[in-house]
Amino acid sequence: MSLDGLRAWIGEVERKLGMRTRVFIVLVAIAVGGAGAAVYLALDAQDNAVSKDDLQALREELVGSPAVSGGAEGLAQLEAEVESLQAEVTALRAEESAPSNEGASEGSPGSTGGVTPGGAGGGAGVPQSQQKLREAVEKAEEEAKK
Repeated sequence: MSLDGLRAWIGEVERKLGMRTRVFIVLVAIAVGGAGAAVYLALDAQDNAVSKDDLQALREELVGSPAVSGGAEGLAQLEAEVESLQAEVTALRAEESAPSNEGASEGSPGSTGGVTPGGAGGGAGVPQSQQKLREAVEKAEEEAKK
């Protein structure tokens, strides 16, 4: 074997070894980065974890709440409130319609309750207070359904 052939062979081995070394360094860097991320996520999860004491306190709070313990009683109370609100709305509507029937038109400056022509309540010339009452009734009915 000649010396030039050995040098060429050793040069080839060095290139392969150099490439393997670079690949190994990149893989080690990726592994170290992944391990660091795993440690960070583990510590973060441990800090944000719910303890048994927290869970027990939440259970006690839920058991003691009126919505959970007296569901039927709470529902009956809500239905009674809705009925009383509907009766109050009916009375207010009757009060408001009485002055407007006595001669003052809804659009005149002397009428009660601001008029919103073409308002969101449906018809033109519906007083704002009636619209608010309708919205309150609808909202109360939705709450009762829940």
